[in-house]
Amino acid sequence: MPKKVFISYRRDDTASAAGRVFDRLSRRLGKSNVFFDVSTIGGGADFTKEVASQISRSDVAPVFIGDKWLGQAQPTGTERSWDPADYVRAEVRAALARPLVLPVLVAGACMPKPQQMPEDIQGLTSRNALLLRHERFDDDVENIVATVLGESAKPRAWEDKSTLGAKVAYGIGGAIAASALMLLVGFIHFWMLARPLSASIGRPLTVLMLAASLIFGVWLGLSYEARKRRLQ
Repeated sequence: MPKKVFISYRRDDTASAAGRVFDRLSRRLGKSNVFFDVSTIGGGADFTKEVASQISRSDVAPVFIGDKWLGQAQPTGTERSWDPADYVRAEVRAALARPLVLPVLVAGACMPKPQQMPEDIQGLTSRNALLLRHERFDDDVENIVATVLGESAKPRAWEDKSTLGAKVAYGIGGAIAASALMLLVGFIHFWMLARPLSASIGRPLTVLMLAASLIFGVWLGLSYEARKRRLQ
C-alpha cells in the first residue's frame, strides 16, 4: 500500500522547492497519496479540518524550512511561529505525533534553535534534517524521496554501474545513428553526382564532417539518456 505523505512548508520562502518535490513524489506515489495544499484542497473546503484530516492519515511529513520559516514579526513583536493560529505551527504540532517527521533545510537555511520556537513544536529540532540545495538539487531530491519511501538513495550517475552502462549504450547508439546518416548522405551524393563525397569537398573536410557527426551523435545519445532518466 503506498505511503501517505503530507508536505508542510511556508509559502514565503519554500513554495517552489516544496512544489518540485511534490511533483517528484507524485510520480512515484500518485497525487492522491501526496498532500500539497494548493494542489489538494478544493475551493470552499475547510482548510483547518482538511489539514488535520490529512495529517492524521499521513505516514511521513516533510517539513520544508527556509530562511523565513519562523515567520515575519507580527504587530505584537512576536514571530508568526509563536502565533497559536499560525497554520505552519499547527501542521508541525500535529505532524510530530506521526511516525516520521522529516525537516528539509532549503537553500542554506539552518535548523532553528529550540528557544526560537514555542514548546509544542520544539521536538522538530531533534529530528535529523536533510538538505535541499540549488547546486545539488537533483541529488538532494533523490535523497529526500528515498528517505520518504524508506529506500536507499540512488547512487550518483558516475557511481551507478547500470546508469553508466546506459550512458555507454546510448552514446554508442547515437554514434552509430550519426554514422548511418553520414553513409546515407554519401550514398545520395554518389547516386546524384557519380563520384564520392571526398571528391567534391576534399578528404580532410570529409574526415572532419565524419568526426563531427560522431561527436554530435554521442552527445545526442547521452542527452536522450539523461532526459529519459529524469522522467523516471
